[in-house]
Amino acid sequence: MNKEFAQRNRDAIMLMKLAEVAVPTSYDKVMLGALMMRYPVGDFQGDIQIVVRSWHLTPMELFHQCKQIWATGFRPEDLQGEGSAWDAESGE
Repeated sequence: MNKEFAQRNRDAIMLMKLAEVAVPTSYDKVMLGALMMRYPVGDFQGDIQIVVRSWHLTPMELFHQCKQIWATGFRPEDLQGEGSAWDAESGE
């Protein structure tokens, strides 16, 4: 796990929750896809791969599905107000 990321503890909790999911939702898939991008190597990557395989997907299939999910206009509602562009006011 990349110890440089301030959110790594929160990411570890998210990964544990995703590991318990038998049938992933769109939200689950985009969250795991984000973790795959954030942690391309290291301790987390092995755990991420286990979750991907438990969902009967390959990493490329997950990325393809994530791309399709985002293309439909999907936005994870629980991220509103937590950094990134969600809390940016227009004109600022």
